[in-house]
Formats: sequence, C-alpha cells, structure tokens
Amino acid sequence: MAAFYEPGAGEVFDPVDLTRRCVESGARSLLLDEHSLPGEFFRLSTGTAGELLHHLGKYRLRLAAVVADPTAHSVRFQEFVREANRGGVFRFFSSRVAALDWLEHVSS
Repeated sequence: MAAFYEPGAGEVFDPVDLTRRCVESGARSLLLDEHSLPGEFFRLSTGTAGELLHHLGKYRLRLAAVVADPTAHSVRFQEFVREANRGGVFRFFSSRVAALDWLEHVSS
C-alpha cells in the first residue's frame, strides 16, 4: 500500500510528520508529486530532502517522487536524483504512471 501526500492549504512540509502519517496508516511506500514539495526540497543545502529520506529509511518506507524535469533544478539536485535512482529504495520518475508501476513492483 502506498500513501500519497497532498499538502493542505497553509500546511508546512514536515518530513517527520509525513513519515509518522505513513507508518500510522500502514503504508509501505510514499508517492510525491513535484508540485507538493516545497522549494527547500530541491535546494539540498537546506537538508529537507535528506531529512525526509532519513526518516523514511528508518521505517523502511520506499519513496517514488515525480519530478518531470530534474534539469530544471540545480546540478546538485540532478546528481542527487541520479544517485537515488541507482538504489532500490528512493527513486525519481518523470511520470506518475512510471512511479506507480515501480511502487507496485517493489511492494509486491
């Protein structure tokens, strides 16, 4: 089962709370769309992306993030995407269909 995160109006992105919600709901994976992520997620120096991956990893939750064009972001973020996509826990995809397909296959 995958959880999908869609922020509420005025909701602050909180990696700890997001992970807690996944665990409490029984989700084994999380799907994020680019538009639901704060700008800080794409600026790796803020630590937001690292914090999210750290907390998800502690609970062995997989992450599929839909980022249509990683080249629209910094070179460091593009390197982060390439590195993440080498592993089997956190991956970035250009479409929701591809992300869901991956989540279905790694969760079964």
